[in-house]
Amino acid sequence: MRQDPDSHSIRGFTLMELLIALAVAGILLGIAAPSFKETIQQSQQDSRVMELTGALNFARSEAIKQSSRISVCARNSDMSCGINWNKGWIVFVDNADNAGVIDATETVLKLASSLPAGFTLQNSAVTQGVADATQRSYVRFGPRGLSNWRGSGTFTFCDDRGSRAARAVNVSMSGDIRQARKAGDGSLYDSFGQAISCSDNG
Repeated sequence: MRQDPDSHSIRGFTLMELLIALAVAGILLGIAAPSFKETIQQSQQDSRVMELTGALNFARSEAIKQSSRISVCARNSDMSCGINWNKGWIVFVDNADNAGVIDATETVLKLASSLPAGFTLQNSAVTQGVADATQRSYVRFGPRGLSNWRGSGTFTFCDDRGSRAARAVNVSMSGDIRQARKAGDGSLYDSFGQAISCSDNG
């Protein structure tokens, strides 16, 4: 028997059903948003940690290969060093007596752009002839791969997540570069054996 196509009505969503669906979607979005933000932050941080680690290893390798002195300094502009590592860094040939300064005859090998908003990069190192660990504007590697951070040092990356999400790169007395790894208690330790804190890196 043939059915009349008009005998069945098409049922849509009621206003109440739409409101419930929107409420559920809002709750799910509220739960997912913080996790998504942290995933983005972690990805950005990991990328910059790898970039700095690569720049330091490249500088050391080139110093040995070229039998030269290669520095990594805090970037002020594309052709000058500064003191603020948040603005990025520069790798350059640094054979002149005024270490950590890009002279007209010296060649820039690599450039890194500024860190994303909300991220900070600082370091603490002991240099030859200086007993106290303080912030340094550059690290210079010599022909044997040794750095001027003769007492070692650490670069620390932080963001608004605080110490729990900190990342660090240690430069040893021999110039060896390694990313700091978490100990059993979940803390990162710098090259001096001290737990890394982001409280002073904001």
